[in-house]
This record gives sequence, C-alpha cells and structure tokens, in this order.
Amino acid sequence: MSKDILLVDDDKITCKIVLKRLSEQGFNVTVVHTGQDCLKYLEENRGCLVLLDLVMPEMDGKEVLTEIRKKYSSFEVPVLMLTADKKVSQTIECLNIGANDYLTKPFQVELAIARIKTQQNLVEFYNQSIEKRRIETINSIVVTYNHEINNPLTIALGSLKRDFNDLTPRKVEMAIKALNRITEIVRKIDQASESKENVEECDYVNKTKMIKIA
Repeated sequence: MSKDILLVDDDKITCKIVLKRLSEQGFNVTVVHTGQDCLKYLEENRGCLVLLDLVMPEMDGKEVLTEIRKKYSSFEVPVLMLTADKKVSQTIECLNIGANDYLTKPFQVELAIARIKTQQNLVEFYNQSIEKRRIETINSIVVTYNHEINNPLTIALGSLKRDFNDLTPRKVEMAIKALNRITEIVRKIDQASESKENVEECDYVNKTKMIKIA
C-alpha cells in the first residue's frame, strides 16, 4: 500500500504543519501550491493520494478535481478535499465531481490520518480484486483451451496418425477443418485475453469457469 501523499494548498503555513505531522506518521508527502503543479505531478506519479485545497487562486480545487477525474478513477488517484467552507452544498458538489472524501479546515491530523488510511485500504482492496480477477481470467482461458481445442485436435491427429498410404481426401479434409477450427479458437481466446469487452464466461465443471467461444 503506497504511503505517498500529494498536498495541494496555496497556504504555505498550513502545508508546513501538515507536512510535519504526516511525515511523523511515516507518510511520504510532496507539497505543491497550485492546481497546475498538481496536475503536472500526477502525470508521472499516479499512485498517490491527493489532499486538495478547495480555495486556490487561478485554478480552484473543483477545477483541479474535474481535470483529475478526466484521466484517473477514484481508485487510481484518491482525492480528499480540504475546505474551510461549512456549506454542505460545496461538499456535495465536490463529492459529485469525484472526491473520495473531505476534511474541514482546520482539521485534526488524527482524523485526517484515519481518513487517509481508509482510502488507502480501499485502493489496496480494489487492486487485490483486480489481481484476483486477472488470475481467474487466466484460469478460464486455460480451461477453454483444454475443452475447446481437445476435440478438433483429436480429430486432426486421428486423421493423420496413420499410414499415409491409407489417407483419403476425406480424411485430409477433416484434418484441415479441425486444424482451422483450432486456429480460430486460439485467435478468439487471444482477443479475449487482450480485451474484456464482449467476453462471456460460463460454468464448466467443479465450479470452474471457461470463456464462451462462439
């Protein structure tokens, strides 16, 4: 779980205080003071959590958050808004734009740490789910290979594993047809492994899954 945090706030005194307290808790904190610098930093450092001030000159927090969400999901770049505005409408607007959570300034560092850790745990859970799904997909593809390819391969081998003098045009045709079917299955499985679109899984045996090949 990454402990990298990007603090975006034009108030340099607040930044120094938050930087010190979070660093004491083992977080790796980078500080920038403008929305533009925030977006630039994220281009090369996507795996961090952002503490984003709502009120900043030139580009405010809502504008920065909107740009972040155009490129990164709430799991790729969690964003906690920092706001001194007590209006519920402002908070709701930020959450609707894509903020993961918010902290009201001045905030208790202990509360900030708790909310930061909550978001980091959610990201960790999400990444584990993605990895689990990836492994399940690989297993499904393996099962599909074994099931879908076995029959045409048996036909091809059965037609060709004999004395060549005993081959007939019919047997050769059957072998070619079976081999073409194997080629088509491999192509479709390869496409399925590259893109999850239009991929359908179905039950096989013993609660395992396989990719449904048309």
